[in-house]
Amino acid sequence: MDKTRRWKRLLVIIACIPGLLPAFAGAVTGQDLFESEVTVTSQQPDERKAAMKQALAEVLVRVSGQRELLGKEPAKSMLDDPARYVQQYRYYTVPDSRPAELKLRVRFDGNAVRTALRQQGVSYWGGSERPDTLVWLAVEDRGERYIVPAQDSRAVYRKIQAAAQQRGVPLIFPLMDLEDQSSARFSDLWGGFFERVLAASERYNPSAILIGRLNRAPSGGWVARWDMQVAGASSSWSDNNQQLDSLLQAGLDSAADRQASRLAVSGPGVSTGAITITVDDISTLAAYARVTDYLSSLTAIRQFQVEQVAGSRVNYAVQLNGTLQGLAQTIIIGTVLEPSPGGAPGSYRLRQ
Repeated sequence: MDKTRRWKRLLVIIACIPGLLPAFAGAVTGQDLFESEVTVTSQQPDERKAAMKQALAEVLVRVSGQRELLGKEPAKSMLDDPARYVQQYRYYTVPDSRPAELKLRVRFDGNAVRTALRQQGVSYWGGSERPDTLVWLAVEDRGERYIVPAQDSRAVYRKIQAAAQQRGVPLIFPLMDLEDQSSARFSDLWGGFFERVLAASERYNPSAILIGRLNRAPSGGWVARWDMQVAGASSSWSDNNQQLDSLLQAGLDSAADRQASRLAVSGPGVSTGAITITVDDISTLAAYARVTDYLSSLTAIRQFQVEQVAGSRVNYAVQLNGTLQGLAQTIIIGTVLEPSPGGAPGSYRLRQ
């Protein structure tokens, strides 16, 4: 029996024997979204409670995609007793900090937080469907002009990464090697001529593209203009601020808000019954495992199970948190599945 026939036979066995495949596999999300750290001055209980409240507030904004949530329920009641959601915490001193800087790192119970939000119908933005965002950032700083490359040592790179981490937005930056330098010039970004930039972006296969133009005025203040493409939609906005930190945080906040508005999953009020999705080109057990892991990670999917195996096609019975359209939008920005050419809604194939 050749390898292809063996894996198909094994897949059929897995799909048919309840003991080998749970009746439904639940969605799993990245736990790093539920971790936050806060600078403190002591380990006193009162200060620890205040720091945990601050950490939970950051997590709630991160996983809901809504900054305005903090002034509403259920966030208010959750923040009244943040320790109820704490899974673990620890103090540490930042290495080489002068004077010594004390941090409190808190990990919250993701299941408890998700449940509290969903019970109140609050949208939830999970982990794996967060698109890797390619950032083209052109900076003019008192006569110096540059495009921020990957692993840059300058303050702009460090500060925008910190802002992205606070909102849980994974960023990638161009290498700015010879290929990038010949394809995307500073003048293209600065002048808003993005055709060459978008073409240069193809080598990175990003799910979203964020183009920023930062200008430092002689007075020291900063101005930013932003353009973003995510899930088939484009948007633009601008920010003015005297401080670089808050300017970049505002830019990343706006980017995260736009992503969440298109990708976050609503609460139980819009959940659907079971539907069927079809995935083609699953020709090995490794491919099957890849698809299973991916579907398990999507917040848009509540539960799923194998319904039928036919050749290299697998049908999955799926229960959604939301709508089929929302699931399709999530899959489009991912790197595992893509819509089958000419297929009906819910028909996908494994990306090669």
